Amino acid sequence: MKRTRILSAGWRRKAVLLCFTSGLACVCAGAMAQTTGYTGIFGGGPLYKHIASNITEIENSGFTEVVVWSVEVNSAGDLNFNGEFPLTSGGTYVGNNTWPSFAADLVTMKQGTPKRITFSIGSSNVGDWQDIKALVQAQGTGPSSILYKDFQALKAALPSVDAIDFDDENSYDSASTVAFAVMLGSLGYHVEVDPYTNASYWTSVVSQINSQSPGTVDGVHLQTYAGGSGNNPCSGWDFGSVPVYPGVWDSDDTPPQAQSAMSGWHAQCGISGGFLWLYDDIAGKTYNGQDETAAYASAINAGLGSSTTASGVYGIYSDGTSFTTGGLDGNGYAYSANLLGSSQSWNGDTFSFGAPNTANAWSSSTIPLTQGQYSELSVLATGLNGSQAAQTFMVNYADGSSTVISQSLSDWFNPQNYPGESKAVTMAYRDTSSGGTDNRTFYLYGYAFPIDSSKTVKNVVLPNNRNVAVLAYALSNPTVDAVPVSLAASFNKIGIYDDGASFASTGGVDGVGDAYSAQLLGSSLEYNGVLYDLGSANAANDVSASGQTIGLPSGQFSSVQLLAAAVNGSQAAQTFTVTYTDGTQSTFTQSISDWFSPQSYAGELQAVQLPYRDTYAGGRDSRTFHLYNYTFHLNSAKAVKSIQLPNNANVQVLAMTLVP
Repeated sequence: MKRTRILSAGWRRKAVLLCFTSGLACVCAGAMAQTTGYTGIFGGGPLYKHIASNITEIENSGFTEVVVWSVEVNSAGDLNFNGEFPLTSGGTYVGNNTWPSFAADLVTMKQGTPKRITFSIGSSNVGDWQDIKALVQAQGTGPSSILYKDFQALKAALPSVDAIDFDDENSYDSASTVAFAVMLGSLGYHVEVDPYTNASYWTSVVSQINSQSPGTVDGVHLQTYAGGSGNNPCSGWDFGSVPVYPGVWDSDDTPPQAQSAMSGWHAQCGISGGFLWLYDDIAGKTYNGQDETAAYASAINAGLGSSTTASGVYGIYSDGTSFTTGGLDGNGYAYSANLLGSSQSWNGDTFSFGAPNTANAWSSSTIPLTQGQYSELSVLATGLNGSQAAQTFMVNYADGSSTVISQSLSDWFNPQNYPGESKAVTMAYRDTSSGGTDNRTFYLYGYAFPIDSSKTVKNVVLPNNRNVAVLAYALSNPTVDAVPVSLAASFNKIGIYDDGASFASTGGVDGVGDAYSAQLLGSSLEYNGVLYDLGSANAANDVSASGQTIGLPSGQFSSVQLLAAAVNGSQAAQTFTVTYTDGTQSTFTQSISDWFSPQSYAGELQAVQLPYRDTYAGGRDSRTFHLYNYTFHLNSAKAVKSIQLPNNANVQVLAMTLVP
């Protein structure tokens, strides 16, 4: 890619126009007409142990079904979660003795995106379904049976629970399973079956249940991972009108891979839902520096061809117009078309707005993007009904990969000045549904997101949050007058070799005989519009950090950006310190992933994915390796002097550039 230098402050970028036109109303109407199933997430202890951050994470995740796993049934009929959370005893709910906040936590989760709470019974363990069979055969399923009493008590204590998931992986007794399901239906539960094998058994069971109790089984959680990895919801698993929701496992699939799988099935046979196994693996974790749970929800929703919520929002009205659409915030307020005009400029881009008095804003939606390769996506947007923290945007590319971005958005009336947020438009009033004005000051904010310029964009999945609204977007390739930092005097290791070169078994970037390939990296690398100079192959070309101080070119810059990686394991919380010419300093703490095992730390982007690394004997290790990008934001009012690296030889810095 050719590097273009900046010519003047007035010509920072060339933007591609992208706007919401009056045709948006038709697009939105189609989205609202689409029927979608449930996008679920299975989880165990993190869902019931009253960890407030987990409850909030699930509440705002974008998943619409929460499956709490796994209810165990003992020979007496008592229920508990995983042998650690007793639910019922002798037909009485006893859960408050262990986790008294559980009922309230379920209610809290359903106040967000989840609309169904499901309890899953059984697993690969032998016992639960054998006990159910024995209890049904001994007592039946009438009001005097222990199973009836237990699930009646459960329903009374936990009314938020909508459905029971049948994860029978070893008993397969049709008569008792059908009787049990019909009993649950009479108590007000829906049933979902959860097979990984034995398709003929499960299709027969579902047919029998719904023949006796129509509509009781309303979904199938099909395991398409682990023992069910060969399953395809489009082949061999036909349940008639009962939808099949295939599942993916976070240990096997990243969010982009999950999206690709769902997209393929959606295209093949029109699946309308899916699920993720297992929340316990990802609770509180990040993906590409963002919330991983929300990233999976966005990916699955995008793969299904829609977002969770309808997207057409009537957010801009002509002054004096009365309306009943709810406006931008759902409460009868909207931006003024007379103040916004038909377009606005911000950050070097021009944004055009949709026609007033129509569906002219987006919320909880997937927005198709103009195809092309760009390094920046900018949006004009706002939070509503209060500021909206840590919202997830996912940009999807034509090759199935994605960039996940987290951004907090201020309420349109109450700016919080979040990082990455600018006041793009300031307005003296907003319009009211009665045709009047609210004469206070309101804002429309601008956000610029870096994206992968080596890939063709496809769409952007907005946060699954009606209180986040986007009015316009632009794609661009900013040209940056960046200044590469010469590391020649600081190189102390040979980390890049020509393919086929031999070197010491104690050499290479990791000190155990492995190196980056010069043929793959080249002599320079451009990532997101910034050029990085790399050292020459087969010579000192890598800085192994040892607390050394590296001089920086004199000048005022907005950021210093690195291409770096960790070796011999990821290296958490590494300290970098930039010193300015006036003696003051800026200190940055950054976790750095191992070059073979990306952890998607906050502030970390995968700049390069390499299909192999060189080995000391002249061969290749044909797995995937990485070089990461890190950006440290500087005090641009001060001139830089130097940067001090961490005192950790497992941190490798291959290139550095200063960006104005």
